[in-house]
Amino acid sequence: MTTTTPRRQATGRRVPEKAMPVLLGGGFLVLVALLWQIAAWAGLVNPFLTSSPALIAAALGNQISSGLLLSSLGRSALELVIGFGIAAVAGVAVGLLMGRYRYVDYVVEPYVWLLYSAPIIAMFPLLVLVFGLGSPTVIAIAFLMSVVPVIVNSAQGVRNVDKKLIRTAVSFGAGEASLLRKVILPASVPTVMAGLRLGVGRGLVGVVVGEFFAGDGGIGYNISFFAGHLGTTDVLASVFVVIVVGVLLNVLARKLESLADSWRTELP
Repeated sequence: MTTTTPRRQATGRRVPEKAMPVLLGGGFLVLVALLWQIAAWAGLVNPFLTSSPALIAAALGNQISSGLLLSSLGRSALELVIGFGIAAVAGVAVGLLMGRYRYVDYVVEPYVWLLYSAPIIAMFPLLVLVFGLGSPTVIAIAFLMSVVPVIVNSAQGVRNVDKKLIRTAVSFGAGEASLLRKVILPASVPTVMAGLRLGVGRGLVGVVVGEFFAGDGGIGYNISFFAGHLGTTDVLASVFVVIVVGVLLNVLARKLESLADSWRTELP
């Protein structure tokens, strides 16, 4: 009689599932950067026109050591916080009212979709006329670009609230203010947070575009300045910073979205 021994399990550790998007997406970017650098070394591309990862890294080092990058990030961050902060508060409030009250929805919805459809950059001369050049116009552009997804998602979140929850709260004597604060808003948190996550990304684009046309400082202003002086490497370095900031904001927004919805429990 022969006996068989069980197969020894592999001792190698599996890559965590959460790390797979980072490894796959990051690996592709590393491969592109490597091929780009090899093409620059081999003379297949003109470094003056296309730059290279090594030159971009050196330019980032120079911007950091000179203090330009830190001051520009601080300026852009302040404008984003103000513009998106106002959009978040106003957007959630307007969205809750639109989702809860039908006549408010009738009055506000056409203007929301008009704002969504209108090219914000086309309003640039009017914004400059009202606010002047500088941060106020940049903040206004960031607000206009980020407020619409917050409003739309907040309104949809209110409409998706289970009617049984509302009827139960009303049967226990909940007033309209308590209903909004204790039932409707908590129940619509996932959709509201999704709107905020979309809004902060659009707000970042608004800050960069606003600084590009009307700013006197910030990352967008740097892109415009370097492009005007044919500084391809510095332009790409600034664009790289914007991309990194956008990815970090999206990751942070997803974490906050998960935390805001962590109170829910799945029913068996």
